[in-house]
Amino acid sequence: MKKIMQWVLAATLISGASVFTSCVDSSIDNPAVPEPREPAVPDHFINEALMDKTVKPGDGFYMYALGTWFNSHKEGDLGYMKSYNAINTKEVEKSLFASDNPLARHLVRNIEAPAPSLNEDVKAILDYLDIQKPTGIGMLLTEIGKLQDKGLNPIFSKKVDLHMQSHSCQEIVSRGIQTQLVEALLGTKMTDLLKSSYIKPILTAIDNVADPERTKAEGYEAELEERVSAILAQEQLIYATAHGGVDTSDSDRQGLWNVRDIPDYTETGSIARGRATRAGGGVEDEVTRETLWEAFHPMAGAIFDESPAFKKYMEQKGGITTVLKTMDNCYDYLRYYAVMSVFSYMKATYAGKSEGAVKSEIVAELKRTSPFLMNKLSADVLRKMGQAGADRCLTMLEKLRTVFRQRIETLDWLSDATRQEALKKLEAMQFFVGMPDNLSEGEFTLDEGNTLVEDALSIIAQNEAIRHNMCGKVEQHVRALIDYETDYSVQNAFYACDMNCLVILPQFLCEGMFPADDEYTQYVVATVFAHEMTHGFDDNGAKYDERGYLRNWWSSESKAKFEAKQQEMIALYNRMEAYPGQPADGKKTLGENMADYGGMTLAYSLFKQKKIDEGLQGAALDYACQEFFLHYAKLWLEYPTLDLKKALYLTDVHSIAQNRVNVIVTLFDDWYRLFNVTDGKLYLAPEKRVQIW
Repeated sequence: MKKIMQWVLAATLISGASVFTSCVDSSIDNPAVPEPREPAVPDHFINEALMDKTVKPGDGFYMYALGTWFNSHKEGDLGYMKSYNAINTKEVEKSLFASDNPLARHLVRNIEAPAPSLNEDVKAILDYLDIQKPTGIGMLLTEIGKLQDKGLNPIFSKKVDLHMQSHSCQEIVSRGIQTQLVEALLGTKMTDLLKSSYIKPILTAIDNVADPERTKAEGYEAELEERVSAILAQEQLIYATAHGGVDTSDSDRQGLWNVRDIPDYTETGSIARGRATRAGGGVEDEVTRETLWEAFHPMAGAIFDESPAFKKYMEQKGGITTVLKTMDNCYDYLRYYAVMSVFSYMKATYAGKSEGAVKSEIVAELKRTSPFLMNKLSADVLRKMGQAGADRCLTMLEKLRTVFRQRIETLDWLSDATRQEALKKLEAMQFFVGMPDNLSEGEFTLDEGNTLVEDALSIIAQNEAIRHNMCGKVEQHVRALIDYETDYSVQNAFYACDMNCLVILPQFLCEGMFPADDEYTQYVVATVFAHEMTHGFDDNGAKYDERGYLRNWWSSESKAKFEAKQQEMIALYNRMEAYPGQPADGKKTLGENMADYGGMTLAYSLFKQKKIDEGLQGAALDYACQEFFLHYAKLWLEYPTLDLKKALYLTDVHSIAQNRVNVIVTLFDDWYRLFNVTDGKLYLAPEKRVQIW
């Protein structure tokens, strides 16, 4: 599961100076020895100008730490993290437009070229893809296969699980891949907008190009509405398949199968090995990347025979005969899907927007369409952006691993067998930090004379070809997949459970985000690094072992205790609000909340021990720990609008920033003591303070 995370980072360190006094007598032979004293404790906090001390910490620590900032800003203001993100994103964009790379220059020329009409772009798309009207299910599968070879996945997509000994058809093929725009509109329940502003105009443009006489026929508008409704229903079906509360990890997790080592990952007896063996002529030892590819291609016969399971899947999950009731409907959907896949490259759709805004949106879409290509074009600026903090980050990650190891060794709710499995997984976890010195193999070419949408279609097809070429290659396969799938320019870090690896991207390592001379901010940012580490052990990550396999490594007793703790965590967040009047959804945000807790636990433990090792104690140690909690609140400083909060409630698996602070701090006994919290809206009795990792 690739998860998108964002953080707010900015602070100025004021170090407490050690103060010594001495009385010197007149005899140089007998100098006075100064008495040791504790470091002076500052009489104010570093970010006191942000604080609102009229708010009791126990009623709302987030506003106690940041309330004055909110009082002087308005909804929608960026806050610290988004400000850094905006600056760094603009720097990457500028580097593209200033590049002398021939491919970059080609793209820039087309981005800056006059906009073709909507009909001209649609014609270019239909001509490029040459989608034929299917006359039956066999031809439909052939057309889908042709589109999949060009990187598009309408109705369903190729997925293969190389580990499971047996599984149903649903676990071989998966739902169609929707565009980010469609998912966003459906996720925020904006179906009318999707229907009126996207599906209907696209179908109309297709008719204008492919069958202009049809648009003049009597009853065309009524017929068009029926066709639009069928496509909308199909999009809703695909969305519901992915977001209907069903665990899809079994079917969706092996999108990376084609970079795995074939002999090791296709055990005898697995359905993947069986199908590939049949495709290779029946000789089991001849399982190659080519036979695997063929076995799971919709244009090959091995998977799409007269299987009742597949027919059922096509009807229930693919919508064939149930939603897309006719081949005409299927033809409409394939062509609509093709246009929607490159809709953001159609400059005629940006009417009313400034030239700068259009450029920025197209560059952002290029990064979504082909992060691999954009990583190559932006490699120098991204490498420079991340190089300052990369070594410090790796050092911090290893220290966090040590703290995590110590905690796992002492947790009383884990059985010995489960504890050893957890330690084995932690030790095997790989860290990838910043921009690699050399990106994985794979080159792109673009034809002179292409329009921007033709460039986009060509890039998508070349992505698929590169992915095909990666099939079965094992050299640094994890790094290769990260290079291929990840936009290195975003402000993000993530954990990949099916590879057991943690990735910190360059924006996170720039001097402003991870400053060398600001210890508080460094250790607060470490809560994010440790957050990602903890994802390996959250409600979903804990299902995977040290190799990234779905395997139950839990004793029944430990698993029961783990699940009970999860229910306690869900209850803590359910008592909060996502926005005024709307209770938070502790179940949907469980994994992220668990990672927030683990991240804070590990980083705070590391920070506090460092201060103790430096000799801090008493009031000086308490002051440093108070600053840590206050900086943690500042980490999440943002001011979203109410509309954005409502949208995030529907679509985001993270808690809102205020809850990420207000709940997490209440789980730490030190917080209550440091801020003298004995009651209030946030107060939790000691036995209610959930302890997991």
